[in-house]
Amino acid sequence: MLRRDVLKGFAVGAVAGMLAHPGVVFAQGAKTLTVGIVSDPVTLDPALMASFFELSVQYNVHEPLVHVTPDLKVEPGLATLSSSDDRTYVLTLRPGLTFHDGTPVDAAAVKANFDRMLDPATASPRRSELGPIEGVEATGPLVVTIRMREPYAPFPQVLANRAGMMVSPTAVKALGADFATRAVGAGPYKVASWTKNAELVLERFDGYWRGPAPIERVVFRPISDETVRVTNLRSGTVQLVDAVPPQAVAQIAREGSLALKQAPGLGFNAFSLNTTRPPFNDVRVRRAFVMAVNPEIVQRAVYFGTGDVSYGPVPPSIGWAYDKGLRTPRGDAAAVRKMLADAGQAGPVPVTITVTNSPVQVRTAEVIQAQANQAGFKVEVRQIDPTSLITVLRQKDFDVCMSPWSGRSDPDGNMYNYFTKSGPNNFAGWQSDKVDGLLQKARATTDQTARAGLYREAEREIAQEAPMLFLNFPAILQASTKALTWLQYPDGAFRLQFAKFD
Repeated sequence: MLRRDVLKGFAVGAVAGMLAHPGVVFAQGAKTLTVGIVSDPVTLDPALMASFFELSVQYNVHEPLVHVTPDLKVEPGLATLSSSDDRTYVLTLRPGLTFHDGTPVDAAAVKANFDRMLDPATASPRRSELGPIEGVEATGPLVVTIRMREPYAPFPQVLANRAGMMVSPTAVKALGADFATRAVGAGPYKVASWTKNAELVLERFDGYWRGPAPIERVVFRPISDETVRVTNLRSGTVQLVDAVPPQAVAQIAREGSLALKQAPGLGFNAFSLNTTRPPFNDVRVRRAFVMAVNPEIVQRAVYFGTGDVSYGPVPPSIGWAYDKGLRTPRGDAAAVRKMLADAGQAGPVPVTITVTNSPVQVRTAEVIQAQANQAGFKVEVRQIDPTSLITVLRQKDFDVCMSPWSGRSDPDGNMYNYFTKSGPNNFAGWQSDKVDGLLQKARATTDQTARAGLYREAEREIAQEAPMLFLNFPAILQASTKALTWLQYPDGAFRLQFAKFD
């Protein structure tokens, strides 16, 4: 079935349902939920979000134009989405909605958001995600028409993520640079206060389109130490955590006061190799480094068998595009030493691996270090604060650096930004006309089988050129107190409008 047919079916009835039922009203509660998270967000502005660490917070402050269910189906959010052809989309907004500051959520506001994300001066990662947009026009008070230069298959899924999160144009103008810490959205919660590296406090937004959420107040507390995070959960100091260390899964599953949830994720754990400087500007050295590391050892030693071994960016959870046959030789130290000799590397090749100071990431680096050192490299490990990661990656201040990705529900979201020549997540600085062309073509192809073939071809070229070291498709491992009911999503993000205390 063509995408436009799906969208037509999605829009019919959805508009009627919106008008007949302006909001699904939740039961009220007067509770505070405290959430232990791995790290503070870097920013609360969805136009500028580029870090893994905004995930836990983003959907609670910002509501996307359309919503993705846990089984990856697109449904209405702030708007319905319809398509008359493969180059024209129409957003029909719900009537009577406002942002947290009272600014109307109308066509003018939506156009202002698109204009801001698409403006090169904003330097928004969303500009790439929004694809080949030719024009955005307010064609009615609550209607926005978006025209594309060419078909763009991932667009509905894109609007369910950061690119679809609308913010108040009034607040953007009034707050300037402070908008990053005091963002005003249309999500179920509004920002009350944020003390960096201590706590982010959100308060329930009574104007939320589904009705006020059951929980009145949500407090996010960064707890980078995984043992301390789990201890706080056991004591009830926090009632929900965004990440459970893999080695604690079995124990937590047996504890009667806690509820463990795990599911296949959409993302990957991988490391970017800096191809813009020695030693990894030489593809032979890149291939040797990747060959040195056996991801199955990482899977056992770091992830305790959770998740899946990764050889590329598209996970098994995106079944239609996943390449089961993608495998590259790994863990052959003798072969690696020969490869380095053939590349003219006479002695151990010095390499620094940069990771955040999370125990899981440090363990991963140490396992890589041990394997690479046996194969002709001399590896050092550098630890940084999580909030510094995106700066290190963007400035290419690394040899090898962790580049985890929470994942997207369409394979374009796991590949385009990382492997196109101007992609905002092309931290490796790798340039490939062939892969760039394949990914551009996959975006413009509406036939799913044809798209899958293009992604698989691109993945195999990426595996051959080795700009990244792929290790693991992580399972989403999260836990709460038994008294909390909540939904788990395959991207690991929390949508706490659906949470309540029993």
